Amino acid sequence: MKIGIVGYGAIGRRHAENAVKLGHEILVYDPNGSSTVKQECEVYDQADAVVIATPSYCHEAGLRACIERGKHALLEKPISTSIGQLPELVKQARAKGLVVMMGNNLRFHPCVKKAKDWLDLIGNPVWAQFTCAQLSTKALYLSDGVILNSGAHEVDLALYLFGPGRIASSSARLTRSDEDMGGDDIADFVIQHITGVRSSFHLDFVTPIAFRDFRIIGDDGSIHCDLIGRTLVRREPDGILPEVSYVTNYIGRGSWDTDYFDEMSAFIEKIEGIYTKPGADGFDGLEALYYLLSARKKAGL
Repeated sequence: MKIGIVGYGAIGRRHAENAVKLGHEILVYDPNGSSTVKQECEVYDQADAVVIATPSYCHEAGLRACIERGKHALLEKPISTSIGQLPELVKQARAKGLVVMMGNNLRFHPCVKKAKDWLDLIGNPVWAQFTCAQLSTKALYLSDGVILNSGAHEVDLALYLFGPGRIASSSARLTRSDEDMGGDDIADFVIQHITGVRSSFHLDFVTPIAFRDFRIIGDDGSIHCDLIGRTLVRREPDGILPEVSYVTNYIGRGSWDTDYFDEMSAFIEKIEGIYTKPGADGFDGLEALYYLLSARKKAGL
């Protein structure tokens, strides 16, 4: 299979390397060089499937080019920075039998998989807290803002675990004034899920030591997932002992690179009709975008 890569920054290169590891040929176009073809349209014309790793505001155009040519697409997150024609495009892709998959690689993190399996063991989830805090100076991240960038992962994760809801509250601010930014580099918001779970989010680009984790509290126990440390802890109340803890440790067994490889593998499997992994599709990406834009609006951005 020929896999096209449009946008050859760090993420584009990672997808390209994984496609090659899986035995596929790649075609690359990047306006800043490192291309194997002269024009972007050649990728859409010649590839069987395309990874769109361009800046977020370009994603809609890339998806349209894929659908017009009957090509499958793996879109980096967020699906875009505005709704535009995305609802129609995603529907067209499904009607044509085309795979549209989102680059929400957290779904392939082993701790996330285990946490989803453990949900039934902590009773009814009551509240959850998601944190993604890391110092960032990357121009692409800053131009989107922290809600659209980091939030695209964390919101997808909350919707994957707890289902739909609404943005109940949101606040955001910009701590740097000398950057071309989306208006926010620190944000806090809440999703009230229709299942009754209340998910709170803290996102920032200013914390010098990175944190990325989530906690889920149920009426019969709790789950704490350290995504960076690749460690998962489930705690249950006990009538005799103060508590009972179950620890699943994935340290030394995989990394972010492994999760990205599993993501590309899932994309190929979906195209081949043997999909068994929990990747986010175009409708998931679009749903997450509605929440992200709502959080930005409520925060006054």
